[in-house]
Amino acid sequence: MKISIADIPRLRRHNLFVKMIRIFSVPIMNSLPAPLIKRMMRKSSKDAATVVAKGGSTHALEAMYTRHHRKLFSRGTLQGIADYFWHHIISQPEALRNRLKVVAEVIKSCVVELANRKDKDSDANPVRILSIAGGSARSIIRTIVDLQEKNLNCQIEVTVLDKDQSALEVGGNISKEAGVSKNFQWVHGQARDVKMLLPDKTFDIVEIVGLLDYFPDERAKRLLKVVGEVIKSGGVIVVANVIPNPEIPFVHKTGWPEMIYRKPEELRKLLSDAGFTKEINLITESLGVHCVALAYK
Repeated sequence: MKISIADIPRLRRHNLFVKMIRIFSVPIMNSLPAPLIKRMMRKSSKDAATVVAKGGSTHALEAMYTRHHRKLFSRGTLQGIADYFWHHIISQPEALRNRLKVVAEVIKSCVVELANRKDKDSDANPVRILSIAGGSARSIIRTIVDLQEKNLNCQIEVTVLDKDQSALEVGGNISKEAGVSKNFQWVHGQARDVKMLLPDKTFDIVEIVGLLDYFPDERAKRLLKVVGEVIKSGGVIVVANVIPNPEIPFVHKTGWPEMIYRKPEELRKLLSDAGFTKEINLITESLGVHCVALAYK
């Protein structure tokens, strides 16, 4: 299955106004000292303050994912201006929302493809998804809701494995609000222990989005090899990695955990070296901050 950026609807791009502001704002934000950046974020915006306080966590990601759940100026004019800057002038939040859309669309396409391959009795033969360090699993929740709204009757079972218990609780609450909690099992534990925590279980789709960003190559390859052992033959793995981009110095100064930036071809090589030697599909979201890869077992 080949998916391109053109297949992903409603991805955000910088308009001309934002591009003009970024000519000056990006170099300035990259050059400011970290204490000043953190103070500016804490004082100007509730969402930005959450990112500073909870950098790298599901809670920080949720503050960025949910920007469009409210009107921009619903918290007042000054807060709205600040939110516009932190959510739209700065690329990172918008790029994360783009990544969410890309991953959701990729998983939806994989679910439909796999469901069509399976027996007609889908209740007895569901599509099984494993999300590793998936936190809130918002992309998968979105996928299931979208399939239900389109009356595509795919039976889906999702297991979410995360070492952060609070992230699992956030995901559990979101799945309940969306009416899909029955599709989910939430497991507390380390990614490297996946075979021990989920003995005798195999999956059609494995999603690892937001974890490889923090793993050097050798550690990432070890994890991918372990994960490969729980993917069914003909199954797929969906991974993502942050790409080198102009805002790296700024992101580091916010207190976000240090990340390992990989170019798309470096992500391809990582998957290939870990044993995923069949077709690898790379999709770079429209702001050029994240690459999503789909590889077959």
